[in-house]
Amino acid sequence: MSIHIKWWIRTAHEVNLFDTPIPFSYTIIKSEEFKTVKGKTVENYIEDKKGGRWWILTIAIVVILAAIVFGGFLVWNSLRTKDTNILTKGKIEPEKPAELPRMANQPPKKEAPEPIIPSYTPDAPLLEQVREAMRKGIDPDGALAMAKTLPDKPERADAAFILLEYAAEAKNGEAALEVARYFDPTYAGDSGTIVKDPEIAYDWYQLALSEGLFEAEIHISNLKQWVTKQADDGSYQARELLKEWQ
Repeated sequence: MSIHIKWWIRTAHEVNLFDTPIPFSYTIIKSEEFKTVKGKTVENYIEDKKGGRWWILTIAIVVILAAIVFGGFLVWNSLRTKDTNILTKGKIEPEKPAELPRMANQPPKKEAPEPIIPSYTPDAPLLEQVREAMRKGIDPDGALAMAKTLPDKPERADAAFILLEYAAEAKNGEAALEVARYFDPTYAGDSGTIVKDPEIAYDWYQLALSEGLFEAEIHISNLKQWVTKQADDGSYQARELLKEWQ
């Protein structure tokens, strides 16, 4: 259509159909107004095309950068995993030291003494009587007196020990002397289910002695003689005990 208009304007100008000459610029402007592409002028169309290309280029750059970052992360992660596996595989477990034979100057392993099995039931009458007295808050002197008057039954020694230990812990010298005998290996009396232990016996004898029971000196002397004999027979524990008592 623009071609026909331009031809008409040019022909009219040549044959001088108009009273005044038509400026050439007017012809160009009129003819340019009809230059359209897809409903847009050529200038707008070209600008739109340029703008679209810039968007495509921007998106392409962003995608490329994202791919580079993601690829770098995958490479870093694979190298890190590889290094970790190498360190794990190359890790040397420390060897456990071999158990050395016991030397002559080392103490022998001390075996725990076997517990003494009582010949009575846990609810024996004397034990129940003593426990009831303890629950009612018997005083140390009363506990010592009760221990002396318990009847002769299989559980008498253990029942008396509960009362005597309670009184001895309250600094009762006589009770401490009796408790020491329970642990004294030189004492031939009934000790119930209490396991002999010269070290504990010595401590209770010392308490009795400090409370004025000089009879404890005789028992301490007998106890030291027994421990000395054990040391001469090769007992390491006995030798160490004698060193502590010096």
